[in-house]
Amino acid sequence: MGYRAGYHNTTGNYNNFLGFDAGFYNTTGNHNNFLGFRAGFYNTTGAYNNFLGPSAGRCNTTGSANNFLGPSAGRCNTTGTGNNFLGFNAGLYNTTGCSNNFLGPGAGCSNTTGCSNNFLGSSAGLSNTTGCYNNFLGPSAGCSNTTGSGNNFFGQNAGLNNTTGGSNNFLGLNAGLYNTTGFYNNFLGRNAGVYNTTGSYNNFLGNSAG
Repeated sequence: MGYRAGYHNTTGNYNNFLGFDAGFYNTTGNHNNFLGFRAGFYNTTGAYNNFLGPSAGRCNTTGSANNFLGPSAGRCNTTGTGNNFLGFNAGLYNTTGCSNNFLGPGAGCSNTTGCSNNFLGSSAGLSNTTGCYNNFLGPSAGCSNTTGSGNNFFGQNAGLNNTTGGSNNFLGLNAGLYNTTGFYNNFLGRNAGVYNTTGSYNNFLGNSAG
């Protein structure tokens, strides 16, 4: 339903395309639901995808088992599979990253090939590109992280400026706020380790500890 929706579909089965150019290039992809202006536009053989919102999953070609909900959510995804992006521009630049869960406006927006990340909150993991196995929970948590992996940042602005630091655990409001490349740190408490930048192997426990 919609102008040129499913225009190139040949043998694809069990698809629902609703909106201008929705599923335009789909040929043999099955079990897809594309709703919105050019949602799933370039999908060809990808299957079991749910793209809801203008340009949601627009560049997806063969990626499967993805759920993109929100305007431009997962827009640049091509072959990434098993992703769940919910929110405006969530996972916008993801291309081949797999098994990611991004929830919130701009969450994981810059992620390209990073896998197995969980970003929950507005702008959480905003700058992450190739970092993997990260868990960022809270508004702007891990916002500047690019390639750092194995981090757990829980709390508003936790690990906000972390870029390449890995294997850190920051729990609390502003915990590890200015950490950039430090690794193997455990900061627990409001403002814990707030001014640490490149220090590593630290354990700070308590309000403003460190």
